[in-house]
Amino acid sequence: RDRAFASYEDVEARYERRPSAWVRPLGDWGPGRVELLQLPTPDETHDNVVAYWVPATLPAPGTPMDFAYEISWQGDVQQRPPGSWVTQSRRGIGYTKQDARQLAGQVQFVIDFSGPALDGLPPAAAVRAVASADANGRVLEQLAYPNPASKSWRMTLRVQRIDPSLPVELRAFLQHDNHTLSETWTYNLLPE
Repeated sequence: RDRAFASYEDVEARYERRPSAWVRPLGDWGPGRVELLQLPTPDETHDNVVAYWVPATLPAPGTPMDFAYEISWQGDVQQRPPGSWVTQSRRGIGYTKQDARQLAGQVQFVIDFSGPALDGLPPAAAVRAVASADANGRVLEQLAYPNPASKSWRMTLRVQRIDPSLPVELRAFLQHDNHTLSETWTYNLLPE
């Protein structure tokens, strides 16, 4: 979690002081995935994001499953993913040479990544932005390039909604030589 007050600007909730948790599976969980779920809430005072494990093969109803894990609660000193992680992301219309009327429904994201997997890469390294959208979105552009000002790597995504009344779930990460370099950035682009 970012610890800078300026990133949140909330004098009551003080999000920059809230702990982070690093969950490490113990033993063999088998193939599967972690799903992140955002629950609707009436206001910002309710915590509304949860994560849970989904096995690749779902068990029959009533079949017990055992999972062991360790949670490390963290404050100012944080354990980071071993590769690289998102340091910030921004959303806007962005610059394009296209006629402005063609931009209807398009959104641009700029996502910065830092970490040891990126630190030693030369600026000309063939780092790829790998991005996907659910059925309600199209990834029109995905670029990865070094950011010399912050000694990090930057990803730029341009996405188009198909139905503006529905959300779009986005996922993106950095890759080099078919090796994943970063955590996966996720974003739920809500209807406007």
